[in-house]
Formats: sequence, structure tokens, C-alpha cells
Amino acid sequence: MATKISIIGGAGTLGSCAAFAIATQGLADEIVMLDTNKNLLKCHIMDIGTAVTGLHDVEIREGSDEDMAGSDIIIVAAGAPWRYISSRMELLNDSMPIIKEIAWKIGRECPEAVVITGTNPVDPLNFAMYLASGIERKKLLGYSLNDSIRFRMMVSKLLGVNSKAVDGIVVGEHGEHQVLLFSTVRVNGQFTSFREEVKQNIKQEITDALRGYESLKTGRTSGWTSAVGFASLIRSVVNNAGKLFPCSAVLQGEYGYERLSATVPVKLGREGIMEIVELDLDPGEEEEFEASMGYLKQVCQAVEKEFSPAGI
Repeated sequence: MATKISIIGGAGTLGSCAAFAIATQGLADEIVMLDTNKNLLKCHIMDIGTAVTGLHDVEIREGSDEDMAGSDIIIVAAGAPWRYISSRMELLNDSMPIIKEIAWKIGRECPEAVVITGTNPVDPLNFAMYLASGIERKKLLGYSLNDSIRFRMMVSKLLGVNSKAVDGIVVGEHGEHQVLLFSTVRVNGQFTSFREEVKQNIKQEITDALRGYESLKTGRTSGWTSAVGFASLIRSVVNNAGKLFPCSAVLQGEYGYERLSATVPVKLGREGIMEIVELDLDPGEEEEFEASMGYLKQVCQAVEKEFSPAGI
């Protein structure tokens, strides 16, 4: 079955890198790219179209809102213009109007698509996508896999092992309140324990990651890392593989929470989320998770007020 993927914000770092990964890995038969920066978008389309030559037969083209119709997957990578931030959550008010408009368009043009939102702050904006689009929650994913990728990278460096041997996930908020689940770390499938000092060092390094990007003031973020992650999620969706990934998902009672979006382990297939997996957390992890979820609950309550009669 032919696969069509549309990328909103295709001229930006996140969207263009995702398009490159999708095209060169043969994950779509058709890629429709949308952006207000028309010339840069055309440049990316020409370049990716050349790069994929001899690799895969994929049509890559510029499109309008109407061209999203029939998409199997939508990647939302559009957001407010870059500005220096110390926290992703500072971008919420900047990008909320953009996500509202995009959500309405997706709900109108392709309500059956699986939607992956990569715009930060991912958790409240995925929840806003749910409120504004009318799309069922299983089809809405917030992209937060980079947290787990960085976690695995730090663990592999610390232990001096091949990163392909390391597994482990991060849950909660995609930001400063993320929760590193050391209890999920496996090296070649075997449980590994960590001293508390080592855990704190890894947490601090990951907390500093965003600041490191921002301090360079390039207006660019982790596009290539995100592209690899997007491709992994999309492969599981396209192949109906049911593979487990940490993604921001709208909860309706899972982990004891509802009316918010947070990163949790999910199994992904053709229709989106096949299952939300509820883990048994260690006591210390449970405490951190509750704090992270409490923070997100407040943020998502504020988002929901934007959709009340007074906020619309």
C-alpha cells in the first residue's frame, strides 16, 4: 500500500531533516512539504529529490493545505520564529496560535492521518492538537524520543559500551522535568545498576543539552537526531510493527492521569497508538514522575482554558 506523508514546516531544520531521512530510507511513496518560506522549501525539495536518486522511488513535492488530503502521516514541525530561550515551555504562547490553525486544517483535510507533533513545547502542544483537531487521541503523538536517545548515549559513554547495546527510556515532560528511568536501562538485555552520584551526573548533562544548543544562537536545534527518531516512529507505523517507543500521548486514566499529554511508553502501528504501556516504577522514579506530571497538569489546564468560550 502506498504511503503518503505531509510535513508542515518543511523548510525548517526539523522538517527538512525529517524529509531527508524519510526519503532516503524509503519510508514513503509521496512526501508533500508545506512552508511559508517558499524559496527555501523549493531548495530542499530539489536537493532531497536529487539525493534520493537511485535509492528509492519517491515523489517529493511542494503542496498546499488541500494537498494534505489522503496523507497517512502528518509531521508538524512549524512553530514561531527562533528566539533565545532557557526553557522549551517559554515557546508555548508563541506557537499556540500556529498549532491551533494547523490542527484545524488537519482535522478538515485528513482527520484519519497519524499526526506527529515535533513543535516545542511538545507535551502541551500535542494536547492542544487533540483539543483543536477533533482527531482521536490514538492518532496523535508528541515527538520526544530525543530525550531517550540522549539518555542512552550518556549511558553508553559512561559504561564504555556500544550504544546499540543500550536501551532505556525517559518519561514525563519533554523538558526540564523529564524523568530518566534508570530502572529500564538494559545493556545487551541485562539490567544495569547505577550509583546515585552517577545518576545525578547523567541528569545534569542531559539538562545542559538544551542550553548547549541555545548558547550557540544559531537558530538551529537537533534536526538530525530528530530525523532519525521520526524515521524510527514512522517505520513502526508504516509497517504496523507495534514497536515500543516513548512518545507524548494524551492520557485518559493511564498512570492515574487524564486531560494532559506526557511522554509514556507506547506501541505504534498503522492506526497510531496501539497500546499505552504502564510501567512499574521504582519509588524514587515514581516520586519524580508524579512531580513531572503535576507540572504538566498545570500547563495543560492552562492550555484547555484557551479552548473555553472565553479563550477561543
